[in-house]
Amino acid sequence: MSPHILRRYFKATEPEYLPGLERIPALCRAMGNLVLLHWLESRCAALRPALPSAGNRADVLTAVARAGASLGDVQRALADSENGGITPACARELRGLLRDVITDCERAQGMLHAQARARDMTEAAPLFSLDPDGTAAAQARRPWWRFWERR
Repeated sequence: MSPHILRRYFKATEPEYLPGLERIPALCRAMGNLVLLHWLESRCAALRPALPSAGNRADVLTAVARAGASLGDVQRALADSENGGITPACARELRGLLRDVITDCERAQGMLHAQARARDMTEAAPLFSLDPDGTAAAQARRPWWRFWERR
């Protein structure tokens, strides 16, 4: 990238001159940092739709189980690479699988955002898993020795 183009991006007199997506990696290399990539990533994150809050404990458990399964995919790919080592193709696959883990973890984290934002029980009730009849499992659970009784 020529110094002339690089200077143009930083002139205070031309605030509308924004780099295209294809220019951002070159600018990062020229500046020796990843500031623009982090900025672009944060802008894209702001455009993502908000995740719905968890309706019950089972939603959270499902999201966490999905993240665990994604991490298991990474472990399997690493185990498969034992004989051949981590080749460039394997590294690309691992990076993609790790991105899936991060996405699944962010989804689980986002589901808990509203609950975690509450200060205490006056602002949010605890999340319970639901029984088939729709009652909270923690409130409707019978003693373990009566498991054979029908409802």
